[in-house]
Amino acid sequence: MIQRTIILPISIWNSSNNRPIFSYLSWLGTCLVILIFPLLAHASSTPVSQASAALQSIHHDLSKNVDLQQLLSWQKVVSVTNDNAHRCITERSSNLSQIDKGLGILGPAAAGEPKNLSALRLKLQDEQKNLSGELATCKVLAVASADLSEQISKKRDALHDELLLRHDHSIWKQAIALQSVPAATWIDEQHFWLGHNGRSIFAQQNLQISIGIGVFIFVLLFILRASLAKIIYHTLNLPAVQHNFYHYIPLLAGIAAVATATDLTDTLSPLVALILGTWGGYVFISMLLALALSPSGVVSRHSPWKLQTLRPALRTLRFIAALSIFGLTWISISPNDPLSPIGPAFFGSIFHLVLLGAVFWLVWQTEHRKYFRAYPLLRILILLALIATAIFTTTGYRNLSNYLLFGLLTSMLAFGVGLFFSWTLADFWIQTAQKSGRWQRLLRQRLGLKEDQPLPWITWFSAMSYTAVWLGIVAFILYAWGLTHTGFTLIGKYFITGFSIGSFHIQPFRWVIAVLLLMLLFNINTLIQKYLSDNSRIIGHLESGARHSVLSIVRYMGFIIAVLIALSTAGVALHNLAIIAGALSVGIGFGLQNIVNNFVSGLILLLERPIRVGDWIQVGTTQGYVQKMSIRYTLILTFDRTEVFVPNSELISSQVTNWMYTNSVLRLMIPFSIAHDADIPLVKELLVAEGQNHPDVLQDDPRGIPPTALLLDVSENALQFYLRVYLDDCNKSYNVQTDLRASVVESLLRHNVALAHQQQDVHIIPGQILPTDGNMAQPTGGH
Repeated sequence: MIQRTIILPISIWNSSNNRPIFSYLSWLGTCLVILIFPLLAHASSTPVSQASAALQSIHHDLSKNVDLQQLLSWQKVVSVTNDNAHRCITERSSNLSQIDKGLGILGPAAAGEPKNLSALRLKLQDEQKNLSGELATCKVLAVASADLSEQISKKRDALHDELLLRHDHSIWKQAIALQSVPAATWIDEQHFWLGHNGRSIFAQQNLQISIGIGVFIFVLLFILRASLAKIIYHTLNLPAVQHNFYHYIPLLAGIAAVATATDLTDTLSPLVALILGTWGGYVFISMLLALALSPSGVVSRHSPWKLQTLRPALRTLRFIAALSIFGLTWISISPNDPLSPIGPAFFGSIFHLVLLGAVFWLVWQTEHRKYFRAYPLLRILILLALIATAIFTTTGYRNLSNYLLFGLLTSMLAFGVGLFFSWTLADFWIQTAQKSGRWQRLLRQRLGLKEDQPLPWITWFSAMSYTAVWLGIVAFILYAWGLTHTGFTLIGKYFITGFSIGSFHIQPFRWVIAVLLLMLLFNINTLIQKYLSDNSRIIGHLESGARHSVLSIVRYMGFIIAVLIALSTAGVALHNLAIIAGALSVGIGFGLQNIVNNFVSGLILLLERPIRVGDWIQVGTTQGYVQKMSIRYTLILTFDRTEVFVPNSELISSQVTNWMYTNSVLRLMIPFSIAHDADIPLVKELLVAEGQNHPDVLQDDPRGIPPTALLLDVSENALQFYLRVYLDDCNKSYNVQTDLRASVVESLLRHNVALAHQQQDVHIIPGQILPTDGNMAQPTGGH
């Protein structure tokens, strides 16, 4: 409505129509007040003064000694203030734009105008001044918060570096300091580990009863596990997974019983907790490793290693697991240790060195594994990092040593877990795609699929599951190397809002949405084509070539529309495509015709798929299997194992024979030249019999005709018979021809049927015989 009235000549009117114009302007002013004032009321509610006071307080306290937690808290406050300031700038700018439009509509003050219009103009001008001041304040807050955020980041990095590179006592000085511990502290340490509730842990009857309960449960389950397996599974020949479970479950149950009983009887001392935690964790991880490395496990199905070669690495992994669980349990108990903080420094250094040695030995053993020989540089870097961590531990850089040790171990563990989950997902998707199985059949029934139809979108779902797993692994590794919540928030912010490279702004979130949308549109396009091809009522009245043309047009149009929508969603301006197309047209005119021709031909081949990878084709004089199809060329592997690169333009412009386009059935016409005096019915019977005896020849199959003997030519040299057979696989062509020729020749010879040979008749004229000495008689007169 405002834009419709902007053309009114407000500053010019005559005295004859003052009343209608003034009434119209009064109505217009009322509308402006209704539209603008809610925005102004919302804009004035932002607590700008509080944010300014908070920034000043942070700036004042930043020069003092602060810790990392305080800096992280300030960083959150400053980040929120910066976001609010930018939101304020956007809102104030929008409100000022609305007020400027309103003032433009009202125009300058004129003599004799209504008082309500003058009051409205003055009010809008006052609000314009207020909003201009608030906008300036918000800009100042945005600049100040950005500068303060940079100062906090520098302060945090400096403090983090100072803590990370802090030098404590070396391991030798830690040992010397441990020797100077008073005797009373050692007595307290002895009571801490060997005593509980004022008594020795070995003299406590409740602890003995708890241990007895655990041993009883272990022995009972150990005796009954075979019987339980037979009762549950009706057999003792269990798979490896179930066998490992029943092998470790008695021990786990016994440990859990001891832990529960000691906790209920208040006899769970630090030493008992350390032993039970370490032992139970070791048994549990050993069970998981045995399950994963069993002959039917995930690792054994996907890795090239045998179980015998993995046993040394398995022992080392178990030792590392036991050390890690011991360290975690000890860290949870050590704050109450009387030797703190002197004891944990020395014992922690010893623990680090032992754990580093075990990991070093595990990585060193990978030299003999074929899988790791392809990455020697990575292995060397890991070994050097472990040696550097051991040096830092020995020389007293405890924080740096803890940082490197935790980062390395967590990264290696995360990578192994990522491989395990990837292999597990691969097995899951393979089983899902199978047609046998109860839940697979139920899934196909729910989706309304036939037995020969593949599951839709399974490739996309598997790709998204792999992506999600490895994104989680990367995030976990980044967290292990010190990326904080603020860092993840910053990454998420850049992921959503994007970043600029030169004049080009990239928003990863929009690109991800564009890729997902492209996947969805491609599948919708495929479903539309399938629907059109299955529902003959729509295009069934058309002849075959017209139906194929309609489906091709739908395919190409769907592809183009999907690409354009995806590019628009990703933020690519479509008008830039015209500029790019113009530049390409100039390049094509200067000599890129062949490249573009092959490129477009490759797109057509990939979309229409007249040939596919694995097809046996013939292009000109080249025959072979399609080994690879790229956007520029197609790689054909011939019989003599040579690789021929055929430009895609030749596959489009020239005649191509595809022996396996609709099916792999092949007809063979094998010629045999038989002598003229042969028994024709017998020859036909022998040929048909040999064709019927070959296992690769189709007999009573609707895809072909049973073996047939045909007499197709009678020449001056032979009777030309042909044995016509059909094969279900064209790849067996040459082998079948060899077998049939050999068997037919043997059968003909057994039945005294002679093969024809080339014949030539020689006629001798007695009156024109030449002398044997080569001297021709000279004719005489009268003779």
